[in-house]
Amino acid sequence: MGGIEEIPDDSGTCPVCGKIATTKCTGCTGDDQVYYCNRNCQKKDWKLHKSVCKKLAYKIGSSPELGNHLVANRAIKAGEVILREVPLVHGPSQMTIPVCLACYTPVDGSYLCQRSGWPLCGPTCAKLVAKSPEVIVPAQCDAKFEIEEYFQPSYLYECIIVMRTLLLQKSAPAKYKAFMSLESHNEERRGTPAWNKVKETIIDVMKKTLGIMVFEAVCPEIDFSDETIQKIQGILETNKKEIRLSASDCEAVYAIACLMEHSCTPNVKITFDKDFSITVRAGRDITVGEHISTMYTHALWGTIARRDHLHITKNFWCTCPRCIDPFEFGSNFSTIFDDGHPMLPLDPLDSESDWVCEKTGMKRTAQEIKLQLSQIGAELEEVTAKGTVDDAEAFLEKYKKLLHPNHYHMTTCKHNLLQMYGRTETCLIQDMDEEQLKRKEELCREHISVLEFIDPSKIRLMIFAAAANFELHLPLLQVAKRKWESGNISTEEFREALKEPYNHVKIAVDLLVNEENENLPEGQLRLQATDTLTQLEGFMKTVGCQL
Repeated sequence: MGGIEEIPDDSGTCPVCGKIATTKCTGCTGDDQVYYCNRNCQKKDWKLHKSVCKKLAYKIGSSPELGNHLVANRAIKAGEVILREVPLVHGPSQMTIPVCLACYTPVDGSYLCQRSGWPLCGPTCAKLVAKSPEVIVPAQCDAKFEIEEYFQPSYLYECIIVMRTLLLQKSAPAKYKAFMSLESHNEERRGTPAWNKVKETIIDVMKKTLGIMVFEAVCPEIDFSDETIQKIQGILETNKKEIRLSASDCEAVYAIACLMEHSCTPNVKITFDKDFSITVRAGRDITVGEHISTMYTHALWGTIARRDHLHITKNFWCTCPRCIDPFEFGSNFSTIFDDGHPMLPLDPLDSESDWVCEKTGMKRTAQEIKLQLSQIGAELEEVTAKGTVDDAEAFLEKYKKLLHPNHYHMTTCKHNLLQMYGRTETCLIQDMDEEQLKRKEELCREHISVLEFIDPSKIRLMIFAAAANFELHLPLLQVAKRKWESGNISTEEFREALKEPYNHVKIAVDLLVNEENENLPEGQLRLQATDTLTQLEGFMKTVGCQL
């Protein structure tokens, strides 16, 4: 008696030979997925299939103003994957404290690579980077270097990703070709202080300290010229994606994803896997022909800070809808005060425009405003480093007459503060009084409201919205429990009161649903929120809640 053949769930019938097939046509999605048993069958069917094959979500456009960029090739639904891609090259941030060259975790020098002398996590990571250029080159050329300070940025790390790119010429020529086809802005950079700095801190260090000068003789087929290194650095500065890890940052360059243009109102969400592969999803519905955009700068910065940063680091001035609007979609994210009245730039697209208060007639220069905001920002960094509730509250009190309550410095401080309440040693949630719990609730609700102005689809500010919703459940839960335990509300009222904190944790989990990389802050918050949701569901069932 013959056995019954098990057919895989994710399979179909090959339209060419009729066999059960599990290889999908990558152009098709949804219910119309077509399967082939092999590549030959797919080629034979292409003439018939190409007319009905779903289009790629994007196509590459080109213009004198933008260069190559991505355009929606068809209507794209919110949440749909637009592309997935492995990096051409990745490495530690060029400005970093010493980190492991494999996992990018900060290191203390207790374990050194036996071949090259680089500090690493241990033997496992040593095996992972055994064939990396920064290990091979110093080892073969007997280059000697030493890292003396492990808690300050080290100039040596500026060279790592550049060295890895250079050696792609030999290890992965196709990747190298794709990398070198990206925009470098070399002619604009030539002769500038940035160009000269690369010569001093990257080219000279690689050649004189890390052994490239000797390695050139060993591998004459590889182009180690200053001009090539300058172009590589220019491409990195223009195209690299910064990946924020839990304890450090790393950088990567992608052949297609790097073509996404900038907008302060982006339409895609980006996630990174543990191997630094990038996934780009539609953050909202995208219409056919619409440019696919991400954000190159910090979404919690005001217009003047974002535009100056983009000009310095990416060589362009942003003119997106958010930058054009002095009120930033009604958020007042850049608004300062003069005698309690709003003061804004006359022309938000002119970095040197005077700031004017229409009510009082006060006028201040752009440079004066920039200097003051820079000083306030530096003070905020000190307050954040101290990590105390009192210091943060004092900062808000100090600047409440100068900065709008929603100003980006105030919003950043409040984002930090709402996480301090209930989680710092002197202000744990179980010890907080009614006034402190109310303060935490107010901060969370206010933060959620401000983020809604700037990023209603939760595209770029997703983690901030998730954090605020997650933190909001704590005071709501604590207040409800105290009222129930003291007999001030009935069990039925308590069951009803539990629904709101539960819903806010659920919102946080839903916002972070695609953040599966536990090495990133987003992935860690998703784990924490998911665990809390499970515990909360268990507790609610014990008191008779119907979920």
